Amino acid sequence: MANKTFQKTLLGCSIALMSAFVAGNASAAKKVDDTYSRLNQCIGYYNQSQYTQAIPCFTPLAKAGNDQAQTYLGIMYQHGFGTQKDMATAAMWYNRAARQGDKWAYDNLKAMGNPKLATGKTWADYRNTVEQKAAAGEASAQTALGSLYYFGVGGVKQDYNTAKNWYAKAAVNGDAAAMNYLGRMYYYALGVEQNSMMAKQYLNAAAKAGNVQAKNLLKKIK
Repeated sequence: MANKTFQKTLLGCSIALMSAFVAGNASAAKKVDDTYSRLNQCIGYYNQSQYTQAIPCFTPLAKAGNDQAQTYLGIMYQHGFGTQKDMATAAMWYNRAARQGDKWAYDNLKAMGNPKLATGKTWADYRNTVEQKAAAGEASAQTALGSLYYFGVGGVKQDYNTAKNWYAKAAVNGDAAAMNYLGRMYYYALGVEQNSMMAKQYLNAAAKAGNVQAKNLLKKIK
């Protein structure tokens, strides 16, 4: 009798633990979905040049550690999109995103050491150089050019299709940052239909190549 009681208790504990595990996974999945939806909304404001709405939308996500939101905030403060230019605040957000492996944030942070580039006076020269190198097949330049179109900076309008094309060329040439951005585009449905399988393929390839940002996102979505 005591043995049967023990078995029932053990079964009950197992069911309780399994329920807690499932509930925990469901809670984590909901958190990821909420972040995904909120980030898409913020990016929508940015794409429509509604910067005064984008900034307060991105800020809580950035404070919570979302590297995409941190990079977007860095760009807006650096270029004065919807706010006064504030290089200190831009650098802060770039630094936080860069620590998570965001190459574009890292590159922008380095560029801020050059006052001319930081104020946008040499973007045309930069873009011309990147375009020439990208056309010649240099993978890092293809990724850099894709990022100009991805974020809509450097004197070009945001164009996810063009960004995707350049990222795809760079990915074929083995650039991990390009693979990461392609994975994010498919995960967050930026210019493409949301496709978790394609997102994971690109993110896994980027992670295997050592991209920290891809590794971090994979941890959140698995």
